[in-house]
Amino acid sequence: MIRKTAARVVSVEPLPAPGHHVLKFVAPELATDARPGHFIAVSADTGPSILRKPFSVFTVDRATGMCSILFSVYGPTTRAMARMATGDSLDFLGPLGGRVFEAVPGEDVHHVLVGGGYGVPPLNFLARAIRADNPAAKVTLIHGARSADLLVGADGLAELGVDVVPCTDDGSAGVHGRVTVALEPILSPGTAVYTCGPTPMMRAVAERCLATEVPCQISMETPMPCGVGICVGCVVGRPDGTYSRTCVDGPVYQAGEVRW
Repeated sequence: MIRKTAARVVSVEPLPAPGHHVLKFVAPELATDARPGHFIAVSADTGPSILRKPFSVFTVDRATGMCSILFSVYGPTTRAMARMATGDSLDFLGPLGGRVFEAVPGEDVHHVLVGGGYGVPPLNFLARAIRADNPAAKVTLIHGARSADLLVGADGLAELGVDVVPCTDDGSAGVHGRVTVALEPILSPGTAVYTCGPTPMMRAVAERCLATEVPCQISMETPMPCGVGICVGCVVGRPDGTYSRTCVDGPVYQAGEVRW
């Protein structure tokens, strides 16, 4: 159920990546209802804009009601968020999104999560959900960034037994190259892929999965001006020539449902 919430801010923690922060807040209903792939629409000091800004749900603790989002400072809303202090109120709508990530069933499935940039937080949430449902599940996160200092969002996953494979364009950490360099060798029957991040990255991942008949779910990161399906500002094309509103018909799609 979508709710308008004024949540109590617990902390705004800067990350090593320049301008990046994790904002933690208490929102018990969001913690209960949110699933990997859901997002919230935040209202802060939006300046001349009247629109809320979307942020993927990063982590939730259903027992304590603690939630978090990861963001980088790039405009009035995120600048205001970075200035928030303990006890401040975070005004948001959520959880938003009509379709979320669904872990492919099966004891022997190798769940491969492929993320880049702001696409990593919902995959962190997904990895935790998969491991919570099946502590023995084999989960790999292929984590892409331009350089080592931008590898953000994988917090805590290695400690949960997730195999984290960093990939950097400049070779400063992990695999030197795109995420597909690490993905291609492990695409096989029994693999399920989930991806979120820059559109060219997701397209490359989806095309490789379709070519090898590996199931692949993608979470689109189109701009979502309203977040509730009214403005039709977030449409993506379907193979049949029609269009889909990412905020309510997605944001998660099967790889074959998107016309790139």
